[in-house]
Amino acid sequence: MHEKSLLTLEYPKILAKVAGEAAFSASKELVLALEPTPQIDEARRRLAYTTEANTMLDLHTDAGVRGAHDIRPLLARAARDGVLTPSDLLEVMETVHSALFVARQLEKLATEVFPLLHELGTAMPQRPRIAQRIEETISEEGAVLDSASPALRKLRFDLRGANQRLQERLRTLVNEFGHALQEPIITIRNDRYVIPVKAENRGQVRGIVHDQSSSGATVFVEPLVVVELNNRIRELQIEERQEIERILRVLSHEIGLEHEALQTEVELLAEFDLHLAKARYSRMTRSNAPRLNDVGRIDLRNARHPLLTGKVVPTNFHLGRDFFMVVITGPNTGGKTVALKTVGLLTLMAQAGMHIPADYDSEVAVCADIFADIGDEQSIEQSLSTFSSHLSRIIEILRRIEEEKQDGALEIRGTLSETLTKPHEPRRTNVMVLLDELGAGTDPSEGSALARAILAYLLEQHVTTVATTHYSELKAFAHEQANVVNASVEFNVETLSPTYKLSIGLPGRSNALAIANRLGLDAGIIERAREFLGSAGVRMENLLEGLQSERKAVEDERFRLSMERAEAEYQRKQLEEERYKQEEQRVRILNEARAQARRELDEVQNALAKIKIDVQRASISRERLSDARQLTRRLEEKVTSVPEPARPRQQTPEVELPQDELTRPLQLGDTVHVLSFGQNAELLGISADRNEAEVQMGSMRFRVNIDNIERIGKRKAKTTDNPTPSIVTPRYEDRPAVALQLDMRGWRVEHALEELETYLNEAALAGMGSVRIVHGKGTGALRAAVREQLTHHPLVKSFAFAPANEGGDGVTIVKLSA
Repeated sequence: MHEKSLLTLEYPKILAKVAGEAAFSASKELVLALEPTPQIDEARRRLAYTTEANTMLDLHTDAGVRGAHDIRPLLARAARDGVLTPSDLLEVMETVHSALFVARQLEKLATEVFPLLHELGTAMPQRPRIAQRIEETISEEGAVLDSASPALRKLRFDLRGANQRLQERLRTLVNEFGHALQEPIITIRNDRYVIPVKAENRGQVRGIVHDQSSSGATVFVEPLVVVELNNRIRELQIEERQEIERILRVLSHEIGLEHEALQTEVELLAEFDLHLAKARYSRMTRSNAPRLNDVGRIDLRNARHPLLTGKVVPTNFHLGRDFFMVVITGPNTGGKTVALKTVGLLTLMAQAGMHIPADYDSEVAVCADIFADIGDEQSIEQSLSTFSSHLSRIIEILRRIEEEKQDGALEIRGTLSETLTKPHEPRRTNVMVLLDELGAGTDPSEGSALARAILAYLLEQHVTTVATTHYSELKAFAHEQANVVNASVEFNVETLSPTYKLSIGLPGRSNALAIANRLGLDAGIIERAREFLGSAGVRMENLLEGLQSERKAVEDERFRLSMERAEAEYQRKQLEEERYKQEEQRVRILNEARAQARRELDEVQNALAKIKIDVQRASISRERLSDARQLTRRLEEKVTSVPEPARPRQQTPEVELPQDELTRPLQLGDTVHVLSFGQNAELLGISADRNEAEVQMGSMRFRVNIDNIERIGKRKAKTTDNPTPSIVTPRYEDRPAVALQLDMRGWRVEHALEELETYLNEAALAGMGSVRIVHGKGTGALRAAVREQLTHHPLVKSFAFAPANEGGDGVTIVKLSA
């Protein structure tokens, strides 16, 4: 990438902010060395890493490299047989522990959601033996433990014993020569134990003088009687130091043997922390992963410059479909330069694998190189040196484009439609050029002509270009040329302030005369200025003013129509829900009527059974039997008169019977369909006059009119002893149409959860297998609430984030229970 352009677009400032989210020096170095890649596959892989890390932070808030250190210099020293200090060994141990923790955490991730991070965890070398050896040797305070070796343990035991004997002997001497001492204490000078003796009493204590006080009143004497004890302690201390050095050398040698694996650990930990740093910066800036393409198509929706603070007006920008050159005009401080920098910087961020502060459905073109000439000086006192500086930069840019095209370094790409419809035209050059205030700083007529020539050259080379200008001639150029479009930043003349909104397709006005009039400049002067401007200029300004007014009217009308459409859709949904409720109520009433009829029929059957028993026992008269039969017929007519309930319009496949089956008479055992009940039954018998038939439906046996049944076929083997009675449900066709996804972006959590409950119920009733819940990313509160609701919902079988190209963790795919 062009280094000057990276600086111009403030890309290093973004890296510095991302590096601030890194946990240790190795990952900070990786961040600061991160360059945009011109390869689309590599850019997509980097973005996928960032997306996975962002999702991981949702699931594991403690994700990180913990106490990792950049121990590569220590490993290099150990590999050269150098000796590491205890503090060095503690850094090695903490790094190894960090690698173990990260590897276990990444290996537990689901491969279908975190394929890249899972692979990184699998590749992480693990050396728990190194960490264990250091723990057994070095304490948390950085001291070598007695347990480091048997020899060290014995030396320290002997050293403690010698010290104890020396202290006891010195205390005896202090008591014995107390009158000759400055203070009754034992101290150390030159690593030897001594007692403070008054200078005038020096002769009373035989020994070796090691020091004296600054005043000369006190001399520090090692009594002769303890010299041998002091010598023994010194010998033990030297032996202890030698044993510690031997232990550290052995441990350093073991680390040196593993230096390649440990260095790989550090590099993979740094890479993992790099992805976490990008994810944290993405959450800080409320960014999303853009879609990438290599055909020069850019579509930024509600994009924000990541370095701007306070209330930032988002920018909508697109090119690459119908045009690949945009000329932005408008007043100073209106946001032209910010829009220019936003396009370039967000492209660099996406190619570096960072999410961009724009809506999740934004799209960015991967470029082989980005060239920018952006000057922040916006003074009318432009000197020749400034013009020369900008022109030199432009010459360098054009030369680089030409050289790299000749060398084949720039990849030439184009869409399939361009290749088919324009086979003789050169395809688009895979670079982007950003030019701010093109042609400014010199004579307006010459500057305008030069700017137009430069844009014409870039147009001929099919270079994706975004330029800002004040020249009216360039507005006309953009209007006349194919593949070029005007754009403007809006300005509120009433408040004399820019709105910072970018409008593509409409050239901007300078607003100089309008601003002067608003500020109170004499009307005569303004009128004379209009005369100097000329009729063509006045017509141009009036035309632009009219176009802006018409465009605003169209936008207002579009907004009104969208509101009306939303209201109509809401009313339609309300009507469908009301109709569905009425259908449910109708079906419930019919079911209740049918259930009542069945209960009465059961009572009749029980009464008939009792009557038959009485007849067999000859305990009832024929008149009473006749009355009972008349009662049965009346009840059957009453049951038959109940309207047939509505059933779901799901046609069961009819069994086509042979012709002889259709024409033969009913036989015992046939399966028949009872029309009045809408149920199948088994034919048990037919009366002699063939007017009535006895059927069995489940556990009920009763007589029905022969015209109330129709044969289905021979009875099949029972599959259950207790058939389930049919339940009438609302017809699927009468239910409200359920959308394939629920978009709840911008909703409050309480409202969103209520709508989610209703939506899942409707989707389940409609028989849908899966649905999409679009909750966006934002702060993560809505996403967390939705996932919590789905976790305990009885209708939800499973759920997971959508793939990165379908919304990533801004969309949840929900599979419903069958």
